[in-house]
Amino acid sequence: MSIKQFDVLVVGGGPGGTSTAITCAQEGLKVLLIERGRPHRHKPCGGLLPEAARDVIEDIVGAEIPDDIFSVPTDLSLFYVPPSGRSNGGRVRNYRILNIDRDSFDDWLVTRAIMSGVKVKFGASFEGFTDDTNEEVLFFTQEGPQRVQADIVVGADGVRSSVRNAMGWNQSTPLLLVAQEFIDIKDRGDLEDCFYIFLRGDLSPSYAYAIPKGEGLVVGTGVMQRSSPSLAESMQQFREWLHEEFGVPREKPLRKEVWALPFGYFAPGRENVILVGDAAGLCNPFSGEGIRLAVESGEAAGLAIVKCEDPKNAAAAYVEEVRGIADFVRDVLEFVLELDDDKREKFVMDELARR
Repeated sequence: MSIKQFDVLVVGGGPGGTSTAITCAQEGLKVLLIERGRPHRHKPCGGLLPEAARDVIEDIVGAEIPDDIFSVPTDLSLFYVPPSGRSNGGRVRNYRILNIDRDSFDDWLVTRAIMSGVKVKFGASFEGFTDDTNEEVLFFTQEGPQRVQADIVVGADGVRSSVRNAMGWNQSTPLLLVAQEFIDIKDRGDLEDCFYIFLRGDLSPSYAYAIPKGEGLVVGTGVMQRSSPSLAESMQQFREWLHEEFGVPREKPLRKEVWALPFGYFAPGRENVILVGDAAGLCNPFSGEGIRLAVESGEAAGLAIVKCEDPKNAAAAYVEEVRGIADFVRDVLEFVLELDDDKREKFVMDELARR
């Protein structure tokens, strides 16, 4: 049996992978996207988009984000709470955040990719490259092992990227572990329709957060691997503090989730293999925001691929396209690593003074 040929193989059906696939397909390239999960799979995520990201996403996919993608309340203000507590916190002026259902959002992006001409295969797990050219790929499905050939391979398969691992890059990259709980409560205490960022070094090196979602509340916090407090201790302290400071009831969560985010590395790829989004380390190390950077790096990958005449130069072309995003992540990381509670306090003061 002959091996199917593609211009581009994308591994991962999240925002980064679909953005890459759509950008390439719109330029007439033959694209295969493989996704390990099944259709409508759940993705742990806070589910927020900065308003500025909406135009970028809609421009890439060529359509407006449908109303049924959004959660209630749709529009959130950004509310910072410094280490000294809520009395010195407040809403950031002229900053709007969109509240989305992440699973529905991912489904919509995959649908738009298919409409753009991308061939999508679910339940397909990337196994590795079969030769040194990195052009022939082996992946597994329910039907058994399959091989395809592609001029360029894009790894959009998350922080523990199998594509990155197959390239021989060390998987022991710095990670921020995130715990999130969904609490089914109509009474949110004193919390308003805001995305709350709580900056306290004893809880998290980045921040803890609270997001109203429908009839409930999503709360989360993050810590570095093997740090103190542990992730469970951080969440317990945070939930107790939310009760004491904001009157949030001590209800048991309906759902608990834990996942990892990249924290302090950049791996763009090599030759004809490109990495985007979390796989490349492109996640905001302060806010944990990954959707916008995944979409923007996915588009950058697509543009680099389209412009590149020699597939072996694709990663080098991508580095140039994604340089601004990588520089932004590096600058934010430097800021985060220098944070203490005095600097967190000043940061909130400065943000609330912005107009």
